[in-house]
Amino acid sequence: MFFHATLARAFIQSLRLRGDDDFSDRLNYYYTPIMLSIGCLLISAKQYGGTPIECWINPHSKESMEQYIESYCWIQNTYWVPMYENIPDDHSTRENKQIGYYQWVPFILIAEALMFSLPCIIWRLSNWQCGINIQNMVTAAVEIRGIMDEREKDKAMASLSNSFVDFLDMQDYNSSIKRETNILSKIKISNLLKGQYMTCLYLFIKTIYTSNIILQFILLNKALKSDENFLFGIQILKDLYNGRPWTESGHFPRVTLCDFEVRHLANLNRYTVQCALLINILNEKVFAFFWLWYLILAVITTSSLIYWTCNCLIGNEKIEYVLKFMYIKENCDRKKYLSKNNTKRRDRIFINDINNYNKNVSDIKKIIPPSKHLLESFIFDFLHTDGVFVLRLMSNHAGDLVVMNTVINLWKEFQERNWMEFEQYEYYKRNYNESQFMGNNNLNHFIESIHGTPIDTIHNKKDVEISIDNDNIPPSPQR
Repeated sequence: MFFHATLARAFIQSLRLRGDDDFSDRLNYYYTPIMLSIGCLLISAKQYGGTPIECWINPHSKESMEQYIESYCWIQNTYWVPMYENIPDDHSTRENKQIGYYQWVPFILIAEALMFSLPCIIWRLSNWQCGINIQNMVTAAVEIRGIMDEREKDKAMASLSNSFVDFLDMQDYNSSIKRETNILSKIKISNLLKGQYMTCLYLFIKTIYTSNIILQFILLNKALKSDENFLFGIQILKDLYNGRPWTESGHFPRVTLCDFEVRHLANLNRYTVQCALLINILNEKVFAFFWLWYLILAVITTSSLIYWTCNCLIGNEKIEYVLKFMYIKENCDRKKYLSKNNTKRRDRIFINDINNYNKNVSDIKKIIPPSKHLLESFIFDFLHTDGVFVLRLMSNHAGDLVVMNTVINLWKEFQERNWMEFEQYEYYKRNYNESQFMGNNNLNHFIESIHGTPIDTIHNKKDVEISIDNDNIPPSPQR
């Protein structure tokens, strides 16, 4: 009972927009079901409020007989034979030509709407295991963007950053299987995918969205009995564009035949009448529209899946993403003429820095001060893949300015927790900067003293990176 109530609540929530998705997700779980529901209402109004079928019978027949024949032919299926062909005598041949989808079109559209909402329901029922409410965090980031008072914005940013740190700490705690005592808790997927559970779940949901669209094409062909031509939607669009009549193509025929039997005492008489399926005029336009929409949706969803997969799983992409905000923050701090309370002017400078970064990625890597060792530790050991993923979601909804401040606050927290490594790095960096004023020999001697690398093996001093020898660094004491 509780499961059914939870599922019903998740379905209702899936009808509302939230901040834990992107544009392609909303096209799938929100806008597409709305369009399918509108199509269902239009067709249902014609079927149950109008006259979906009309059959030609003997003019001398009673009105009750006409209503009976039309009702029978509506529920019993009709079949289509071109006017230039004779009606087959074999009843099995007639059955093979039957059209059996027009009664079920509203139910087909509703089923498709539910299938498009299902991945969103799975996502919202499953992502709570990561230890964070993504919706609340993104909503808080969006609200921060609208705060104009500098003090209130700093307080809100501090609260958001603290929640982010709590989320990262919770992930580290949940992923520590050694602390678990229950055997079942050790096989949780969220424990096995340390720092990647939410990201992998999101990519899995996007894969379901893509698979669902492919399944929609298959079911559409099955329902319309178009197995011989998978791309029947292209033919329908061509017929509509070229003005080719349905009498030639056979797609959604308007005039069909219906066989029915009438029992007269001991005799069973079989009759054939000609019927007009008025509902097929609307069905043709609705199915052609949705077939084209599914094609566009497949391209958008597949592109989104590839984009998120590359950005979330490739290490270099995550490093460049975080480096971008660190560089912009450093560049903003160098602009001494900015006033602390002039937030609008600061935002304009920030946007210009974003454009400069996209044009000069290679130059930025030479400016960023943190060493490669510390930066990789910050991204892969502190933020994890899920942390970078949440930052990207925040950026999509709240903008890069809020994400930049969040990254800087997280970087400060990382510095406080690893203060010894940073002090030793600053020591190496200070000695390296002093050695630049003392000539090439002393510089080479300094590099050799740190790296233990023979001087004659260093061909280009620009390619040498100042890193920390992890073996010589004692473990950081707890502060």
